[in-house]
Amino acid sequence: MRNPSLLRFLAAVDEYTKTGALLMTVSGYDPAELAVAVRSAMELGFIEGTGEVHPSLRITDAGRDWAAEELAPFARLMAATSAIGRAA
Repeated sequence: MRNPSLLRFLAAVDEYTKTGALLMTVSGYDPAELAVAVRSAMELGFIEGTGEVHPSLRITDAGRDWAAEELAPFARLMAATSAIGRAA
């Protein structure tokens, strides 16, 4: 994985968007770290503003595509894990 921190942050944004939890809480970042993460992800085009008060951010298609590409090497591992669980 090239950037596991960014991947974890995108997962936090997704949770924040879907559950309404505080982004600082789900990301585990302090205010300064959160500001850097938001700015970086926005500059990459991986998140965007919603125009709403809450949730104010969401993952873009580019962000989802990047995350899928990062996780692709783990697909066979996950399939094997699922097969083991089904066999039990």
